[in-house]
Amino acid sequence: MITKFFASSFEAIETNLYIGFSEAEGGEHYFIMTRSEASQEEAVPNRKNIYAELDDDNWTEDAGVDSVILSRHQIIIRFGSDTVSLPDPDEIIITFSLEDADFEKLRNVLQKIMRDYEDRLSLIDRSMNLL
Repeated sequence: MITKFFASSFEAIETNLYIGFSEAEGGEHYFIMTRSEASQEEAVPNRKNIYAELDDDNWTEDAGVDSVILSRHQIIIRFGSDTVSLPDPDEIIITFSLEDADFEKLRNVLQKIMRDYEDRLSLIDRSMNLL
């Protein structure tokens, strides 16, 4: 199952290794991703030290994302059967419109969250070339 939404709100906190997106106030969707505080400095099997939450705390998981693709106006997070124990969704697509400084902050924090899992992170620039 794929969950898609446009995020009108965005936050990235470098000190907490946290990114968050949400729809307009009263919207149905939000998504957060962070690196577990207990294992910020180490890689963990199945990427289980990357925490994700979608829409409510009933869908929370030390998610072990399979892949993250970040482009200038979209982020795609994919989960696989070896990582997430919850049935849905297996892909989250979030579109957004950020100022350049906010996008750079998103990219920098996301790279830190995905440290040691760089092979699962794709950064795509405006012309659709890998960064």
